[in-house]
Amino acid sequence: MAEAREIAFSVKKGEPEYKAARDLLSQIDRLAPKFAERHAALGEEYERVGLYSLAAKEYAAALEFDPDNRIISKKLEAVEQIQSSIQTEELTTANQEALANVHYKKGIAFLNSKQFAKARDEFALVMKLIPRYRDTEKLLTVTTKEINEAINIHLKNGIDYFQKEELELAIKEWKIVLELDPYNKTAADYKARAEAILEKMKDIQEQR
Repeated sequence: MAEAREIAFSVKKGEPEYKAARDLLSQIDRLAPKFAERHAALGEEYERVGLYSLAAKEYAAALEFDPDNRIISKKLEAVEQIQSSIQTEELTTANQEALANVHYKKGIAFLNSKQFAKARDEFALVMKLIPRYRDTEKLLTVTTKEINEAINIHLKNGIDYFQKEELELAIKEWKIVLELDPYNKTAADYKARAEAILEKMKDIQEQR
């Protein structure tokens, strides 16, 4: 995302891609805080169980999305200080398996309740800790398939509503898509168009 932001910033006013670059920057600005919060939350969880190396990686990732966040910066400094006082950064197998089991159970619970995005995140965490932990890889594949099917359904529903000029319903569908896949350009573009139309309609009504 940092690279995309840099490329977009390099596009000068008057160039053919200028408007697209501005739109991309706006989209990045909207998404960045969410990704920063997600990485910071993971960092806090790792820090609580003493996985300081992983905590530092997550805090650093959060700062890539939100470089000016002082709270996250202080958390990163704190875990780095703890790391420097520990002679070895190797994680014990017991700690890894215990944490993997926690995330595995959470993933199962989310999958059973059809909260597929949360299930995906939990299973991804398990595989980061222990790549071949139980049947996590299979469950992650199943979850990803469910997510892709949901994305297709909600994306199509949104387009159908858009064509019927039911813009608010269309936007709700595309918000669901973006919750499942924040980088879905089709949903983001359609949502932006619908919001722009609603804003124009609002302005027209206020001028009457």
